Amino acid sequence: MSKALIPALTGLSAAGIGGGIYLAHKNSERPAPEKKTIRDRLQKAKFKIPTNDDNHWASIKAAYNNVKSHSDKVFSTSTSEVGEEDLKRLCEEALEKDEGDTSYDKAKRWCVVTTTISSYLKELGINALPTDDSKNEKQNEWTKLAGEYSASNNKISGVDSLNGDAWKNLRSECKKLGDKKNYDDDFDTSFESSKIWCVDR
Repeated sequence: MSKALIPALTGLSAAGIGGGIYLAHKNSERPAPEKKTIRDRLQKAKFKIPTNDDNHWASIKAAYNNVKSHSDKVFSTSTSEVGEEDLKRLCEEALEKDEGDTSYDKAKRWCVVTTTISSYLKELGINALPTDDSKNEKQNEWTKLAGEYSASNNKISGVDSLNGDAWKNLRSECKKLGDKKNYDDDFDTSFESSKIWCVDR
C-alpha cells in the first residue's frame, strides 16, 4: 500500500469513529417519550379527577360498595366495607398506570367526578335534544329521528320499536339514557346510543 494513503485512511477511520461518537451523544440527548397514564387518558376524554378532599368521594364510595364483590367491576373484591381512603389509594394506583392498562375502565367508573351521560355530552360540546316531557321542544327533530329508528340496526338496548307516539317514546328513552352515570354497567353502550338518537344533528 502506498505510504501516502496510510495517513488518509487513518484520518477517515478517525472521522468515522468521531462521527459515531457524535451521533451516539446526540441520541443520548434525545428525551425519552413521556409516559402517558390513565389519568392523562381520562382527562383527555374530558373526565374530571376529584381531589382528595372532594365531596364526590362519599357517593362514589357508596356506589363502589354496592358492587364490591364483583371482580369485573371493582379493583379488588372485598367482603367488608371499602372506606374512602382505601378507594382513594386504589384510584391513585390505577391513575398512574400506563394509559393502555386494563384498569382504565374501572378507573373511569370510580376515579372521576361522577357524571351523567347528559352532562358528559355537554362537556364534549354535543347538544342533546331536550327531554322535558312537559314541553314539545324540538318536536320536528325528534320526529325525524323516530322515523329513522325502525329501519336502523343501531337501536337502543332493549328498545326494538317505538310504539304509539314514536317521537315521545324516543324522547322518553333518551331521558333514561341521559340519567345514566359513569359507574353504571351500561354507561358506554348508552352513551353511544345517545350520540345516535338523542342529540341535535
